[in-house]
Amino acid sequence: MTKVKRKKQSKLAYEILGLFGVSALICAVLFIILSRTAVTVVEIYCFNNDIVMTEFDWFEADRTIYISSGIISVVSFCILFLLLFNGHIAYIRTITEAINVFRLGQTDSSLVLEGRNELTQLADAINYMSYSHKQLREKEQALAEEKEKFIHALSHDIRTPLTSILAYSEYLCKENDIPREEQKKHLQMIQKKAEQIRDLTALLLDADKRNPEYFDDAHLLMEQLAAEFEEELEELFNVQTDLSACPSFSGSFDVQEIRRIFDNLSSNVQKYAELGQPVFLSVSMDNSGLCIKQSNAIPAVREQRDSYKLGLNSIRRIAQNYSGNVTVSQDKEKFSISIILSEF
Repeated sequence: MTKVKRKKQSKLAYEILGLFGVSALICAVLFIILSRTAVTVVEIYCFNNDIVMTEFDWFEADRTIYISSGIISVVSFCILFLLLFNGHIAYIRTITEAINVFRLGQTDSSLVLEGRNELTQLADAINYMSYSHKQLREKEQALAEEKEKFIHALSHDIRTPLTSILAYSEYLCKENDIPREEQKKHLQMIQKKAEQIRDLTALLLDADKRNPEYFDDAHLLMEQLAAEFEEELEELFNVQTDLSACPSFSGSFDVQEIRRIFDNLSSNVQKYAELGQPVFLSVSMDNSGLCIKQSNAIPAVREQRDSYKLGLNSIRRIAQNYSGNVTVSQDKEKFSISIILSEF
């Protein structure tokens, strides 16, 4: 936005006074010219026509001439002053129209700054208010869109542990001769997934809250999440995990965020991977940070679903919290994803 410096501005009152003075000076000159010209014309007329006028007649003639010249000069002054001041009046009208437009919520247009007076300051202030209001409106719209995307992604993430709860509970209800140890294992898994839903629901209600925890050995966290990933998929897929390139390291992680990454990966595998084919998961450390890679075979005929994109968008959002990035590669036979977490 253009800023008008106060020190370099001429005051509007001075400008009006200047216009008044110029108009008055011109009209004064006009009065002198008109009056003297009229007197001269009368004298010449009387001389050419041998008309002798008394002193009283000359007094009346001079008075008529001066009054007429004065009236003409005053009218000329008003017209001239209004013509000179018309630019300011038009600018005031433009500013008024801009204010009315701004009141209606239309902030896309801006005023052209003219002159260096209080009207210029007012126009610049209106432009600044209009620009600020537009920026605020765009920011509010962006925040609303971001919040909506976050809610969609988190809702998708909630469905992942919910699907596991339904699957385990359905299995327990159908099978009557399940060993007690296996029952206990499945119930523990149901409890764990229910706790995830509880935590994700709390996160949904408080979207801006993160809860990073410091881990002296974050390798153990990755090992646990990789084991859960393998346990989730082992009945349908040949899962192969590799953490050999991930030594012990420390860092701060929001456990729910990292778990959501692994949950989204396992959910996408269940929905889109070729059954019975190997699923690869590796966790490693390099110069770019913590790298989580997952790949799987893709069936020749597969169903397209929107939730697939939601899962990837959720992973990307989480990676951004760690100044990381996500790279996805897909062809007719294979899908692979690489997640880099750089700052933790």
